[in-house]
Amino acid sequence: MTRNKKGQTEIIGLVIIVIIIVIAGSFFFIRALRPRESHQSKYENPKLAQSFLNTLMNTKTEKNVIVSDIIKDCYSPAKNDLCGSSTTSDCCNYAYATISNALDHTLGTWQKEYRLIVRKQGYADKIEDLFSSEKCHKGAPQGQPGFYYIPPSPPIVVTLMICDV
Repeated sequence: MTRNKKGQTEIIGLVIIVIIIVIAGSFFFIRALRPRESHQSKYENPKLAQSFLNTLMNTKTEKNVIVSDIIKDCYSPAKNDLCGSSTTSDCCNYAYATISNALDHTLGTWQKEYRLIVRKQGYADKIEDLFSSEKCHKGAPQGQPGFYYIPPSPPIVVTLMICDV
């Protein structure tokens, strides 16, 4: 009789182990089938905004001038004629055209909603807030913006926000 009880105890033990394995397996299976929240955009957009600004501001144009220097010349009271000596080659217009082209062919092509602001404290806004897509307005949900500082005093601050719409 003891041999029979010992066998029953072993079988009950195996059944309990199998039940535990089935329950654990079903939890893993259900968890694998559940749709996951994507946290990628929360981290991707700030990196994208900052790296895009760094790249854009350090890019040489077809006139062999760096974009940040064009913006600096736009806000400078003493024009350095970096964009050309003709009246149609104003650095503010050239900066606007260059930045618009870059935004349209990158973030626009990637269907990212964005807003780019260029400001210098104490100066009339020459190229401020001219770059934004339709859905990315001041009240739109935005990730952490990217910043780029151009060094005259006070600095020119270029801010890029990529909206989460």
